[in-house]
Amino acid sequence: MSLSPAHWTPLLTTRALGRAVSHYEHTLTSTNAILKDMAKQGAPHGSLCLCECQTAGRGRMDRSWSSPKGQGVWLSVLLRPALKPEEAPLVTFCAALAMAKAVRETAGLQAGIKWPNDLVLQGRKVCGILLEMGFDAQGLFIVCGTGLNVRRDAYPPELAERAVSLEECGCIPDRGAVIAAYLQALEEAVSAVEQQGFAGIAAAYRAECVTLRSQVQVIGAETFTGTAEDIDEGGALLVRTEAGELRRVLAGDVSVRGVMGYV
Repeated sequence: MSLSPAHWTPLLTTRALGRAVSHYEHTLTSTNAILKDMAKQGAPHGSLCLCECQTAGRGRMDRSWSSPKGQGVWLSVLLRPALKPEEAPLVTFCAALAMAKAVRETAGLQAGIKWPNDLVLQGRKVCGILLEMGFDAQGLFIVCGTGLNVRRDAYPPELAERAVSLEECGCIPDRGAVIAAYLQALEEAVSAVEQQGFAGIAAAYRAECVTLRSQVQVIGAETFTGTAEDIDEGGALLVRTEAGELRRVLAGDVSVRGVMGYV
């Protein structure tokens, strides 16, 4: 299951994503960090950075992300979308939807999306996504980092109650096939958002989102519980509190947990 571009680029059907690849067999700090530097040096839309191992992988809210050698898919994609800066966070929904599709196509597993962008299987996290934005001479760029747990040693034992791998769910897909499927689905989703905003992926995202219709606890400057009713056109989660108030929850401000557990 080599990550060498020679292994999986023949599977690509994208126009731009993955057509310029920086592949590292050795250990990196973070694919997001490398790709941000490449972006500032003028790397084109669709550039991809992937590696076998990261020592400083990160998730949302600056949490660390375990990325041991050969145990997962650790990659970042550079996007230069035709979006306004305030629309850029919608790309996180595109990435979650795309990876859910890639896992379904290559592993035969139906991963759900825990709003906004975690993928879950068996009630535990199998994939995390981190978006980082910037501006250069070409305008807005987005570095979209993804970490998918493929083998059972992808995460440390102390996270066993909250994390899971594809192997533990019954399948070890070819990692190159996962990458090719993900890039194709991501390109399609981003194109839909460029043309229609969140409406371009709303129906598909809602169908995959396991947070909707569930009791949740919103943890931020204020903590409260309620029922997740919907997602609005900006990607915010609409939560009906126990007092009957409909609250708009933004992904960058809070963590959302199921009342009875991670999901």
